[in-house]
Amino acid sequence: MTTTYIQKIILFITLLLTSAVFTSCEGYLDEEPRIQVDIDAFYQNESNALAGLTGAYAQLKSANGYYRQQFLSNLYAASDQGQGSFNHRDFRFGTITNAEPLIERSWVDIYVAIKEANNVIARVPDVPEMDEELKLRILGEARFLRALHYFNLARCYGEVPLRLTPVLPGEKGLPLSPLEDIYGAIIEDLEFASEHCWGYNETRSGFSNNIGRVTKASAHALLAKAYIQIASSLRTAQAGIEGNAKYLGFTNNPNFYYQKAIEQANFVLQEPFYRLSTDLQEYETIFDAKNGNNFEMLFDIQGASIAGEGTAVSNLFTPRNSGLAGGGFGGTNMLQPQFINASIDKFDARYLNTIIQNYQDENFIYALGSGLTGYARTRIENGSPAGNLFRVFTGKYIDTDATTEYTSQQNWHVIRLADVYLLRAEALAEANQSPELANNDINALRNRVGLDDVDYSGFSMDDFRKELLRERGVELYMEGHRFFDLTRMGVYDEYCRITYGNSVGARGPEDYTWPIPLIESSANENID
Repeated sequence: MTTTYIQKIILFITLLLTSAVFTSCEGYLDEEPRIQVDIDAFYQNESNALAGLTGAYAQLKSANGYYRQQFLSNLYAASDQGQGSFNHRDFRFGTITNAEPLIERSWVDIYVAIKEANNVIARVPDVPEMDEELKLRILGEARFLRALHYFNLARCYGEVPLRLTPVLPGEKGLPLSPLEDIYGAIIEDLEFASEHCWGYNETRSGFSNNIGRVTKASAHALLAKAYIQIASSLRTAQAGIEGNAKYLGFTNNPNFYYQKAIEQANFVLQEPFYRLSTDLQEYETIFDAKNGNNFEMLFDIQGASIAGEGTAVSNLFTPRNSGLAGGGFGGTNMLQPQFINASIDKFDARYLNTIIQNYQDENFIYALGSGLTGYARTRIENGSPAGNLFRVFTGKYIDTDATTEYTSQQNWHVIRLADVYLLRAEALAEANQSPELANNDINALRNRVGLDDVDYSGFSMDDFRKELLRERGVELYMEGHRFFDLTRMGVYDEYCRITYGNSVGARGPEDYTWPIPLIESSANENID
């Protein structure tokens, strides 16, 4: 589902983004701001401010390197869930180098998005004669977007340059900032956003917080997620996980951040509109293409059937030429049997009711096998058996109305309400070293789909963490969380070996983050 202000997006991008073209010999962070005067002249009234913000939202999916396409597959291929396209072979094998074009494109597109957020944050305060509440809301949304971008950079690349103001003429590229500084900026932005963003579809002084925009709940939820990332990464670093060693610069202990996560999760769960599904039948509808931004979704990247406004999410995760997504490329991201058998409960209703059980393409009919880890193929022309496909497709991103690769109206779910329940369950158990304190939140998720209660009383913390990963795995599979869950919890090597074997699946400390792309380090004299 799309956000509003489509015409303003076109106007704003035409005005502001024509200079955001870079070559391999130019670093993004020290690009020459050729149209700085025009940008300053643009912000003259509240309509301009809203259009500027909408342009910042557009950067989430305006180019292929971010949420429009590649970033989604990068996160998937870096996890233990299954193979992606051939282009993501190095992600699967743990052999990513600084010359990898897929991490290069994501790096550039995320920093372009940061540039646009910075422009809004720097210029909207000076817009004259503007409703103050609306001004603060716009700034809150822009700061949420900037926090999300830096959160993605910190989790994917580790220490990165931290630019919080627009680039000035002649300004050089920035050095890498320590994680504590990056997360300090993320937290400050999200605290501001949680205070000044509005509720879901809320109206004040004649202005509406259109569906699809950031809400107070979105900001609190992302803040909870940031605190959990810090807490668990610091905990595992203190336990000797070298891949998380750079989190040792945080001066508070892990419990401090777990408690912060609990506070933020509590705020989310007090917000109106958002709720869990009441039963399995309703749960199945939350992933419908025409049901984006529903009561379980806290922040979505907006899909659209309009050319140029959609994403490739349906094609990436849905079988090609099956009528379940647009035409063209597709079917690249599939669950692997080893993950299904070992790392989740394949009999869980959240798995069984969100995978594709039957489909067909131009040559074969596919039917899910009894092992629930692949499909039996039958030839359409004569009904004869044609072997098995030992992979499984998710049904979370089906869009039968999509006509091309980039006209899917499916949203990408950046953070769901279920994630907040799981984050609070984790934080409660960790902060108190009492796994049973996770029972209520995890059972709330299980009960809504008809599953029995679990009871973690008597579990060791190590055993609880394994069960938590199974719960997160089955609830949130193929939604972009798994790579981050495995790294922050210090088990990246262990779980990739389970899926891919001891050779392909081996992961070292250097694999916990991706390298700074060569195009940046070679152009930026402040990065070694």
